[in-house]
Amino acid sequence: MKIGFLGAGKMARALATGIVRGGVASASEITCSSRSMDSSRAFAEFLPGARWIGENVELVRSSDLIILAIKPQQMPEAIPPLREASAGKLILSLAAGITLAQLASWLHPTARLVRAMPNVPMQVDQGASVYAAGPGATDADLALVDRVLASAGKAWRVDEKQIDTITALSGSGPAYVFHFLDALIRGAVALGLEEKLAHELALQTVLGSAELAAQSSLAPLDLAAQVKSPRGTTLAGCAVLEENDALNDLMARCLAAAKARAEALARGEP
Repeated sequence: MKIGFLGAGKMARALATGIVRGGVASASEITCSSRSMDSSRAFAEFLPGARWIGENVELVRSSDLIILAIKPQQMPEAIPPLREASAGKLILSLAAGITLAQLASWLHPTARLVRAMPNVPMQVDQGASVYAAGPGATDADLALVDRVLASAGKAWRVDEKQIDTITALSGSGPAYVFHFLDALIRGAVALGLEEKLAHELALQTVLGSAELAAQSSLAPLDLAAQVKSPRGTTLAGCAVLEENDALNDLMARCLAAAKARAEALARGEP
């Protein structure tokens, strides 16, 4: 199985590493092509045995699975020149906001297309990825894509119409969690805690809470209720979050803004 990455950034490196660890392909069967020599070198150094190919067309022709791991804004320029080389090839796109219809318009009519949305925890084998079948994709293609994405976390098959919302949730979601983590740390420091200890306590609190939620059959708010006691400290803190439905409103606006941006990318807006 020869796998070619068009793009050699952090997401490509993380997925390529998962592919090797998961036994989907060996490092010697993986190639990358990037217009950034620094990214290409980093890819090869990060995954010893992988190779860099200087031409995108050559990468497509020599690969069984091509993974498009470049920025959405680069796609309209980078993908159409691959039209003839993509004939009969399995193409997996990771680009936010780029639809299967757009990919089909740029690539050969016989290309087999799949659109995916991974996220950055893939870097530590904890990715949350979804994928949607496009023109020509077979059951065997989808099984391979599932195996590729699940090699660095978990993967779910979805309808393409759900992907912009999922982009706002799990694609952008890690950044929301990092902002929340930073806010916890800043708040504790403002109350007099030493920053290193605040960081360690906040990080373990978020990690432990996520693991508890993952292992529990209870809904998140039911778990929250277990931490609260009448007239207690947690109840006082949560009252601030719940005032005027502040947290729910903030997250709803956050996800809506991210989804709107994904839709704008689909329309070709810069």
